[in-house]
Amino acid sequence: MKLYKYILCALIVTGCTACSVTRNRAYSPSTAQLNIQMSDLEYLGQTEISVDYRTYLGFISKIDKINGKDYDGVETRHTNINGGYLSAPKLYSRLGQAAYKATEDFPNANYFVVVSQSKHKTRLFLGAEVSVKATVKAYAFK
Repeated sequence: MKLYKYILCALIVTGCTACSVTRNRAYSPSTAQLNIQMSDLEYLGQTEISVDYRTYLGFISKIDKINGKDYDGVETRHTNINGGYLSAPKLYSRLGQAAYKATEDFPNANYFVVVSQSKHKTRLFLGAEVSVKATVKAYAFK
């Protein structure tokens, strides 16, 4: 019986030492902060981006129109104007494909602000028609 206790203790000690923990430490700051005031920016204008799509069974979707133009799926453009910060408002899921319009309308813009977003959903049998719109303001550094 004592032999089993020793073997069990040896297995537990071996198991504990086999589990290793790896810790990584960054020696440089993980974020950088740049304080920008509105006086540092020049207002260029605003534009509206939109996507119309249909969903079936909650997970199958088909895009009908992007920015008022029929979508065929051959050419896909995706632009991220969120900024990537946790506090910045995120665009609705499909609006990333329509955000290229903001960069085309204001090619010299450095900063985009999503002012408002709206989502209109029409429920259908086993599906829905969804229309998503957003207003985006464009700014450039002085």
